[in-house]
This record gives sequence, C-alpha cells and structure tokens, in this order.
Amino acid sequence: MRILTTDNTTFEMNNIPDEVDDIRYCVLDYSDQQNIDYIFIPLLFLESFNSPAVDLRLGKHRLQMPMDWSIVIGDKDSGDLEIISLKQINDRSFESFSINPINGYMPHFHDIEIMNVFPDVKWYFPKLKYGHLLAVPIDDTASPQCVFFVKDTNKIPESLDITHLV
Repeated sequence: MRILTTDNTTFEMNNIPDEVDDIRYCVLDYSDQQNIDYIFIPLLFLESFNSPAVDLRLGKHRLQMPMDWSIVIGDKDSGDLEIISLKQINDRSFESFSINPINGYMPHFHDIEIMNVFPDVKWYFPKLKYGHLLAVPIDDTASPQCVFFVKDTNKIPESLDITHLV
C-alpha cells in the first residue's frame, strides 16, 4: 500500500519505521462539496486489519487493494467521474481516473482489470475521515500518477465534479 507525500514521492506503508518525521499524505477532500480540494493530512493514526484483496491491473501498472474499498472511475471522452466498489469491477470495462494532485494538469484513464483475489492480506492504512478519498500512487516514479480509493462512501455523491481541480 502506497501513499503520496508532500514532496511528491511515494511512501510505502508496509515499511514504516519506528520513528518518523512529519509525514503527510494526500487525499481528495470531498467532505465539503462546495469546497473540494486536494489536501495533505499528517500521518498520525494507522489502521491495521486483515481483509481479502484484489490484485488490480491499471493500464500497465499493478496494485493491490482491499476488496471492500471503492475506486474512482471515469470516462475519458465525457470526463464524468463516479465511485464504484472493487467488487463490481470483475469482467466489466471500466477506466480508473488518475492524476498527480501536486503538479498534474491532465488526467489519465487506465483500463481496470482484476488479475487475482487473495483471501487474507494484512493492511496498513492511514485513518481516513468521512468524505476523504485516498490518493494512491500507481508507480514509484517522481511525480507519480495517483488513483483514488475510499473505504466508506458516506458524504460522497455517486458522481464527482472535480472540474475546477484539473
């Protein structure tokens, strides 16, 4: 599991040292639907849990996520963005929405395919507030593209309007 830090790099959550300096991670804050923005939150609380996982292929990238989470999908022709559960992805043609929240100006869309399902994986995640969508880098490059995932879709509409962000 990866998060995007303020220095526009990927931080691997499975390798957290005992002591860390100020680590902040990126979320798309949808808690106030009139004031949507990317923000960086201090990494203070971690959730640790076991859960089934899906191994996703997003274009040429691979990523594992808990099966009960949801992903932001989009249509590159219309620009409409929606949230869909990872459980509903199988054998359907969806494209993930990705962008670099710090310096990205053009969104990318990647075909989503479930490659495998794992019955029990140990996860470490930052504690998310309602209305926050976690930016998850899909590679380890500088200025990585990020896809957006959320566990609890409370306070988040089915269709997202982030046109003023991109």
